[in-house]
Amino acid sequence: MKMEILELLIRLAVLIMAGIVVPAFRKWLKTKTENEQLEKIRSWVYSAVYAAEQIYNHAEKLDPDGSKRKKYVHNSVMKICLNNKILITDRELDILIEAAVNTLNSIHAADPIPAGGEEDGESEEDS
Repeated sequence: MKMEILELLIRLAVLIMAGIVVPAFRKWLKTKTENEQLEKIRSWVYSAVYAAEQIYNHAEKLDPDGSKRKKYVHNSVMKICLNNKILITDRELDILIEAAVNTLNSIHAADPIPAGGEEDGESEEDS
């Protein structure tokens, strides 16, 4: 009789622990997965923004408001997300694109390329 009660108490304890641990583990795993996906998407966005800047380099006359660049980035990243079965809303993607553009602009503002185009600071006379 005592063994049956002890066995029931152990089963009850295991069920209670499973009821607490399993949902917490699921929540942790979901958060970890979402964070990893967000980092992947952020990386793809930064790469696409940089690529768009290279493609439309000095094309302010063709794309003065940046709408072509944004469309290029949006379509590129959305295609990658779909291929990787990652769901993201247009709004979420727009926020990530704006953040990447702002970061790129602040980097360019902090370290502008000289007018001659020499990125390392050397001129033809120094060579």
